[in-house]
Amino acid sequence: MRQFTVTRDVTPQECGWLSGTVRKGERVFEFTGHTYGCVGAGIPVSYKVGETPFFEMPRDALKSDKPK
Repeated sequence: MRQFTVTRDVTPQECGWLSGTVRKGERVFEFTGHTYGCVGAGIPVSYKVGETPFFEMPRDALKSDKPK
């Protein structure tokens, strides 16, 4: 499971499936459960490790956090 920091604001205008803006600096976690084919070229993520709801984020809006 990877964790990411959001590198820029991602709005519902850019990604119509979002219910609100995902803000720069927020931490999200790669979702590794079933996505039922609804994720395109982005990365499925959630706000809590291994929990739904998940949502797709553009790859260029995420920076992988290296474990310490």
